[in-house]
Order: sequence, then structure tokens, then C-alpha cells
Amino acid sequence: MDNVFYLLSAHSSCTEGICLTKKNNDVFITKDSVGFSVLNDTDSADAKGTVSEQWLKQIGDFLDQHQWREHAIVFLLPAEDVTFRKITFPFQERKKVEQALPFELEEELMGDLADSAYSVQVHPMSAQNSEALVLLMGRDRLQQLQQLCLERDLLIRNIDCSAYALFRAKQNEISLLPETQELYQIYLGGDEAFVNTIRDGRLDEIKIFPNRIPEILQQHFPNTKNSLPSFLQSFARVSDGEDHADNDSAHAEAFAQLKEELSWLCAQLTLHLRIKNYSSESQIEMHGIFGPVIKWDGVIFRTRAFPLPEAKTFAERSGESLSFSVQPEAEINDNFTPLPQLETKSPDTLEELMVEAKQREDSDEKTQKDIPDANLNADDEMEEDLNSASELASIDPHSSLLALLERKHWGILGELRKNAEIFLEPHRLSLYHESTPWRRFLRRNRGAVAVAASFMIIIFASFIWQTSTKLDLLQQDIARTERLVQAELRRVLPQTSASGVKAMLIELQEKITRRKDYIENSKRFEKRDYFNLKFLKNISALLDVDAPFQVDSLEYAPERFSLSGTIDSYDRLQILKNNLKEIEEFKDKNIIESNRKSPEGIVYRISIELK
Repeated sequence: MDNVFYLLSAHSSCTEGICLTKKNNDVFITKDSVGFSVLNDTDSADAKGTVSEQWLKQIGDFLDQHQWREHAIVFLLPAEDVTFRKITFPFQERKKVEQALPFELEEELMGDLADSAYSVQVHPMSAQNSEALVLLMGRDRLQQLQQLCLERDLLIRNIDCSAYALFRAKQNEISLLPETQELYQIYLGGDEAFVNTIRDGRLDEIKIFPNRIPEILQQHFPNTKNSLPSFLQSFARVSDGEDHADNDSAHAEAFAQLKEELSWLCAQLTLHLRIKNYSSESQIEMHGIFGPVIKWDGVIFRTRAFPLPEAKTFAERSGESLSFSVQPEAEINDNFTPLPQLETKSPDTLEELMVEAKQREDSDEKTQKDIPDANLNADDEMEEDLNSASELASIDPHSSLLALLERKHWGILGELRKNAEIFLEPHRLSLYHESTPWRRFLRRNRGAVAVAASFMIIIFASFIWQTSTKLDLLQQDIARTERLVQAELRRVLPQTSASGVKAMLIELQEKITRRKDYIENSKRFEKRDYFNLKFLKNISALLDVDAPFQVDSLEYAPERFSLSGTIDSYDRLQILKNNLKEIEEFKDKNIIESNRKSPEGIVYRISIELK
């Protein structure tokens, strides 16, 4: 069975798509939709709407024009529509990172986090630290795409960022990115411009460079009948400073503004690499239809000298004619706002580099000859062809215009076309995906769903009625049982003042607890050893009951026993001493006795050393 998928690059001006068909495990590209959206009279009226509304209408018109519906679709959003954040955490557990991430993002973002949908990928950095790569998009934009697809029975298979998609394509090509070298993916396309910084095999930063190239292309080359190869060969053949005829003035204006924008982007790219501390070990990859126009000499970026030496070869191999449906000059002047003149002064942080670049350009100009504007003789033409062929031989076809011979798409899809199948499946940094097509199912089976829903409502209502009846009967049983329990509790607690079963049960529990404590204390007293009382009883029995015998103090310690008091006679004192020796604890112990006579009797003190 065939499965159809759509891949759509949703740029505001350059909306392009690819139709994919999956047979078994093989994916085939069945159709390419390329080019820029045509500006017509109705667009001027719609231009009064918000940028988001215009963007949404652009996508809706594209879907309706190509009749894309009832299948799965993948959206590639421009990098400028997605917010990139990189946050470091002092722990590695993904669950902890996800819990702490909202608080960190609240501090990073200017607005409310609830207004954004985000995805996160966690990378361990060391034994304790981890790094979270976060992509965010506006939740209102997400809801707009959802509604747009719902109206057309489209299932959102995935929503990706174009910059991250380019990084994933690189991962798929070599399976493992270099871990010791920095890699800069520079993309200069007809839709946007950005730089991916790849460090240690991971995407470290996405830098966006807003520019007017998409607007220029949309204004001057809106007709999709003009193929990309036809545009490229015309652009590559234009000489720097060439004076065009009146019928080519529209081309001249467009090409001049494109070159001016590219020169400005070169300065920005140079500044960016300087800020990132570019080293000779770093790698640079150029992507996009304007990538071959830019060159890096190890110090700065700059545009190549026009016409490009491979322009003639490109025209021959592409087989495209120079047929543009360009707007008349008057129409362009009415609808197009000229770009502001960019200052030639370089950024302050790159002053020295730009001085060096100027010196190199002056050196190149001295070695170049003026192009003749009239009839060339046969020898001159032959010499020019030989020089062009010699220069062409020194150019790498993979980094030149020749690498774009088979390219159809003006935007990011041109870089991702051969890896289009990898974007059909969601991943950790997918901004959104629908796991099941339940919405599409509901729309297709409204009648059956309505009948099933009614049937379920009836069943549920019947269940509720039966349950309610059972609950009423149960409550009656509970009330009757409660009365019986209350009567029994009043019999057990006749003097209670509590009202209600709950209060009476609490009081009964307290009474039971007190009774248990009393029983436990009684058992402890039964088991207690009353040695001291027994000893005192033995001491009291040392003399006769009628004998005058008084104890003033008694000391009984592990080391010594002492007894002091008064007695009526010496004989009785001797009897007391003898009886003490008969006590088990004092047998074979030395007894020390002292006494004196007093009016009350004989005052005595008896001591026994126990150790």
C-alpha cells in the first residue's frame, strides 16, 4: 500500500514543497513544487492584515493550489520563526532538567512561557553537568497550523526548524560528526540566511541574518515558470559594473540589489566568525543557491568576481534558456521599495580585516583587463575562451555554481531533498507532531460518530440512574445502621455528653486507651523488686518489738553500710550488732562500732565496709 507524505517549507515569500510516496520501505519523490508566491492585485488588499495572517494565507493558498489534503504533512519553519536557547544545568538527570527548565526559560524569555511551545534535547557535558538545547515557537502560530491542517484533513507528522533540519541532514550523511573540529554550516538561500555552529558533534548555536533577498526575488522573479537554473545562469553572467540596455534595466536593478545584499551578508558573516574565534582547524560549508557566489579566503568573506567563470559551462549543462517573465520597469517602481544604500564602511571590529580585503581587491583590479564593448576578433574570442577554461579548471565543481545543476528548489528544500525521508519521523526537537489521526477520523465519520455518541449517552444516562437508585438505598441502610450503633455506644458510655456516632467513638477510644495504660502500669508494679523495703523490714526486726530502739540515719551503698541512732543499753547494742552479722549481706564483714552516753540513751554508730 502506498503512503503519501508532504514536506512543506513554510517561508512567507518562498513556499515550496515536496510530495513523497512510501512503498514498503522505500521513499520516492513524486512531485516538486518550487518557486516564489506570485503577488497579484488581491494581495495588496490582504497586505493590510498582520504578518501572521499573510503567512497563514500564503500556506493555505499553496495547499489549495496543489490540492494537498487527506495525508500527513511535515512543516519546515524558517529559522527566524523559531527561538533557539542553550541552558546549562549542574545535573544530568533528564527528569530534573525538564522540571527546572520552565523556570530557567521564564528568565530567558521576554514574554510568558505559556505563549510558546517548546522541545528540548539534553546532552551530558561532564560527570555532573548537562546542556539543554531548546527550540521554541509561538503557540498561536502552532494553533494556526493545526486549524489549517484540520480544515484540509491533513495530519501534522512533524514541525521542524529549517536550521536544525540542515544539521540533521549533515548527521544523516556522515552518521557521526567530527568531535574535535568546529563546523560552520552557512546557508544563503532564496528564503533566508543563517549559520549553524556545530561543536563537538552537537548543534551549538543558530545565528540568523535577516535580509532582503527573498523580497527582491519575489518582486522581480515571481513567475515560477522561470526555473532556478535559468535565473542562476543569467545572474552569473552579469559582469560587475556592466551597463545594461533599457529593456534589461529591471534585471540590472534586481541583480545589483542582490549583489549589494550579498556583500552586506559577507561582512556580517566575517564579523560572526571573528566573534566565534574562528581557527584554521574549523570547517566551513556553504549551502543555498547563493553559496557558490561567496568565497572565504581564510580572513574574510566576499563575493566572487562577476561574471563567474563557470557561468558558460553551467548554461551549457543546464540546457535552460534565458527566458524570464520580468515585470515591466514601471510596475516594479510602483510596487518595490528600493533597498537603502548600504555603507561601504566595514564594522569597527573588522577594520583591519577590511583594509586587508580592500588591498586584495585593488590588487585583483590591477590584474584584470577591461571587457571590450564591441566586436571582438576571432583571436580575442579564442583567447578569452582559453582563459575562461583555465580559470574554470581551478574551481571545485562541488563548491561552484556547477553544484546547483540539478537543483530545483530556491529555498532550504534544495539542501534537504535527497534526505527528505528522515523528516517524516518526529524526534526530540520536533516542535509538534500528531501521533494519531483522530481529528481526521472524526471529520470523515461525523454521522457514525454522532450515532455512537448518542448511543453512549443513553447507556451512560441509564447507568447514572441505576447508580443513583442504588446510592439512595445504600444511604438508607447507612442511616439505620448508624442509629443502632449510636444506641449501643450509649449503653457502653452511659454518662457521655457527645452527640453523634463519630464523637462517641472518639470518646470510647480514649476510654479504652486509658484502661490499657492502667493495666500496663499494674503489671509493671507486680513485677517490680522491692529490695529496699525488704531490707528495712529486716533491720526493723533486729531487736524485740518492745526494745527501745531508734534509727536516726541509715546509709546503704555498694561500698558501705552505716546505721546511727539511740538505744537504751549496751546489751541491746551488742544484740543489734550480732543480729546485723546474721544478715546475708553482712556475713563475714568487719563491723565498726562507736558509741557515747547521752541523756536520751546510748548514741551509737555502726559501719560495715562492704568492699
